[in-house]
Amino acid sequence: MKRILIIMCLTLALASCATSHKQGANGTLHPDKVFTVTDDDIARETWQVNSVLSGEWKYKCPSVGVSGKNLLAGVAKPFAKSKLKKKLKNAYKKIGLDKASPSFSFSPDGTCSMRLLGVNVKGTYNYNPDLEKITFKWHGVPMSANLKRDGKKKLHLTFDADKFLKLISMMGRFSDSSTIKAVSTLLDNYEDVMVGFELKK
Repeated sequence: MKRILIIMCLTLALASCATSHKQGANGTLHPDKVFTVTDDDIARETWQVNSVLSGEWKYKCPSVGVSGKNLLAGVAKPFAKSKLKKKLKNAYKKIGLDKASPSFSFSPDGTCSMRLLGVNVKGTYNYNPDLEKITFKWHGVPMSANLKRDGKKKLHLTFDADKFLKLISMMGRFSDSSTIKAVSTLLDNYEDVMVGFELKK
């Protein structure tokens, strides 16, 4: 009888060890399983973050931002921004930007397309909502910008002045025009300024 009880106790102990090992190997209690971030986890999180941008966003008007301390960051900020936006609006018209129906389209998988000055370009993007930053990559060329959401149907996409001019030039036939040079001269008068587009869904 004693021998039977000993065998039963040993059997139960072995079964308990096997169950604990199995939970550690296959369950969620194993530290390696709990704290490991998989590619699927990253892809799922990225999809959720990018979903807020999903869809086509069309150009509404120029957008102006500030990246440092200057006139725009002081008391005269509203007036200065309004004045610059008005000048940019005229410059955009001379370039023909508004007639070409500019737009940006974003997919949750991190791909995007841009239509600017009649040219369509496809690429990828990486969006950080906490920093309100976005980095595009078109034809392997990265370009960062500020991306601020204004409600569910409005975006402010602004670039450093030099990057904005590079973007416009990259889109083709206006790179050597007097209008681009005029825009460049205009932006030279505003230090640390960021310019771009107000987009609506």
